[in-house]
Amino acid sequence: MTIPSQGQTLYGKRISSLIGGDVKVYEDGTVTGTMKHVTGYTGFNEADPEEQEGYFFPFHLTKSGTNMTFKKNGAASKENIPWEADNVFRVTSSDTFEVLVDDESVVIFNFAKVVFTK
Repeated sequence: MTIPSQGQTLYGKRISSLIGGDVKVYEDGTVTGTMKHVTGYTGFNEADPEEQEGYFFPFHLTKSGTNMTFKKNGAASKENIPWEADNVFRVTSSDTFEVLVDDESVVIFNFAKVVFTK
């Protein structure tokens, strides 16, 4: 798992508009650094305007596979969706997100040590 470069674009937004260049993910899944408040992120979820605002965490999966499952705070939020290398989660400081590739846990992100800016 890696963080995309600041100049890369995911779902219509530059990474630099989502997170600071200081964002790091540690071996245990702890995320540190600066998350930027975003509005109008229609590429994240066109159908739900409420999900177009907030804090978004982009990441690149280095483990490939056929299917992925995402668990938010222990409950499956998306199950057995087609594998995709580049992904974005909408997060808060109290969230944990687990990423499973072909039913194998890859990482459990936690955002308690992130700085959320306005």
